[in-house]
Amino acid sequence: MKVYVDEGGERRLIGRADVPEGCGPVFEAPLFGAASTIAEAFTVGAVTHLPEGGGAPVVERAVLAAPGQLVDLMTGWQPLAS
Repeated sequence: MKVYVDEGGERRLIGRADVPEGCGPVFEAPLFGAASTIAEAFTVGAVTHLPEGGGAPVVERAVLAAPGQLVDLMTGWQPLAS
């Protein structure tokens, strides 16, 4: 799933992570120990894109990280290629 950071209402694509498509509105990534011990909660929501050539908006589900969240803790984290 794509991962965006939400900075003041603007969403910027920063990478991808292995998040199940069927997960609910919150994805919890365990920080250490058992998943029930300590986890970081990430919001899963909708991101809308307007196609460059016009047409209907495209909506996708994605992880919406808050500024300062450590997204590299998510399973299968892959930052955007530089």
